[in-house]
Amino acid sequence: MNTLNICMGHLPFPERYTRFVDLFISPNIVGGSVKRKAIVPDEIFGEHGHSLSEYAQLLWLYKHVDGILVNLQYLNLFQYRRFVSPELSIGVKSVNGPWITTIKESELELYAHCFNRINTTSCFNTPITVSGGVIAQYANTHILDDLLNFTRYLIEIKLFSPIAAASFLRYPNMVPASSVGIYHVDIFKKLFSFLEKAAGFLNSPYFVVRDGYQRRSMGFLLERLHSFLILETAADAGKFGHNIMISETAAVTSTIERINNE
Repeated sequence: MNTLNICMGHLPFPERYTRFVDLFISPNIVGGSVKRKAIVPDEIFGEHGHSLSEYAQLLWLYKHVDGILVNLQYLNLFQYRRFVSPELSIGVKSVNGPWITTIKESELELYAHCFNRINTTSCFNTPITVSGGVIAQYANTHILDDLLNFTRYLIEIKLFSPIAAASFLRYPNMVPASSVGIYHVDIFKKLFSFLEKAAGFLNSPYFVVRDGYQRRSMGFLLERLHSFLILETAADAGKFGHNIMISETAAVTSTIERINNE
């Protein structure tokens, strides 16, 4: 065993398969029979910590990873309904997200190999091509001013040069749900040392509080940056797998429970 399986989410992993989970990290108290849990409230990052979405829990993990991964080399990071598979066995392509393969909960056993606690390389989520680059994709789904102000902040704190910032904005590819995947601990630390600094945007004058679905704006921004960092700095250190979603239908819906409960 060289891998710790870590599930993240505000809802529990399917109860029949909790043997796949070594640690469950959640912003709230959740049920389920997983014995090892860490409750990491969004509020530890301040009044608007909820805007970080799962990155609140991921940044907490980054700060504690050495104590959690004693004598282990890999983290398998997945969500209560999403994980990465190095290979495909069964599944149906999502009708509204063709990079996603949907499986029914009853079929999860056929993907038990994805939770094997022995790994030899990192495996990142499925990359896609985005028409018009990241900036156009973000403008179509979120609030463009947030991305532009975030990029401005990255230049000001010298995480990006102007040239690197321009490359980030027009990048032609993206890794959706980039936090999900199998990470060698050194790669995880490398990426999150950058993401932790970028998360300082939350406390900058440029940050604007949003509501509704856009309430998770920091999570959306960090996901775009996380994706860019994987593609630019870590792709050669691993491989890309398949984005698997547990769903009873081929039409994947957005999770809104966490927003509605806040």
